[in-house]
Amino acid sequence: MRFGYMIVACMLLLSSLMTGCTDAVQLETTSEVTVRESVSEPLRYEVISHSPNVQKVTFYSESLVKDMQFNIYLPIGYVEEKKYPVLYMIHGYGGSEDSWLPELGLDKSADQMLNDNKINPLIIVSPQIDNSYGFNSLSGNYSDYIVKDLIQYVDSHFGTDATREGRYIGGLSMGGWAAFFNGFQHPELYSKVGGHSPALFMDDWSNAAGLKDWLYPTEELRKQRDPLFLVETQDLKGFSVYLDSGDEDGFKFYQGAEALYQQLQSKNVKSEYHLFPGGHDNDYWSKHTRDYLLFYSGK
Repeated sequence: MRFGYMIVACMLLLSSLMTGCTDAVQLETTSEVTVRESVSEPLRYEVISHSPNVQKVTFYSESLVKDMQFNIYLPIGYVEEKKYPVLYMIHGYGGSEDSWLPELGLDKSADQMLNDNKINPLIIVSPQIDNSYGFNSLSGNYSDYIVKDLIQYVDSHFGTDATREGRYIGGLSMGGWAAFFNGFQHPELYSKVGGHSPALFMDDWSNAAGLKDWLYPTEELRKQRDPLFLVETQDLKGFSVYLDSGDEDGFKFYQGAEALYQQLQSKNVKSEYHLFPGGHDNDYWSKHTRDYLLFYSGK
């Protein structure tokens, strides 16, 4: 796996939160996969050459008024007539739709665990969200894109279980924050949410110059956005929540993860927290893809 240089966010100076950007993946255009056709927009996809079960899909987002991409993993034996649960896995700052699929090997872990009868078949979607943190802002209506456009498109083109019980959302670092924000804001859409080294800041912002002023410009907006506040105001009963972090995470996100876990426990929300050895990097996340899949779709 090759990693390119990290993108410097001039406005927010957030490069320290980035996961590695990779060189462009070479694509092929042949596939035998059958999908539902949308009258308004036929499916546009390419197959990632070294991951035959992963397709890169391009579609038009009404909320963002532009084309967006996501990678989608279809399980071994996928047939459209069946209804599969869907896991939406969001990348970190500076990442892309390629981060989980195929760079971190989530598709390979899913194949192995299906062959070993450790998990139930599921569809995995890894969407592009740029460096947006997944909320509506002047940069674009990224939350609307995630909870409206993306879900609608996937449900209309693939064999999905389009119920709350069959829909999960998770992510790493920035993507973990985005998963909690959108999951907690829309508990009617998801039944499971996971944050893997989630970017949950406590009081130390020294490694994220400018982020607080953008993400939480006022205390009122922080209460509306920060997952640590949302857990106090949203009805999360019926949720299952997974939290994990490396014990050498340079951003100390294990502090925010543990704090959120304690809050969830106090609200009697089904939740688990794991502090594993490791840092805030792809080596850590790739080692735990099987743990994550067991939470989302384990037998």
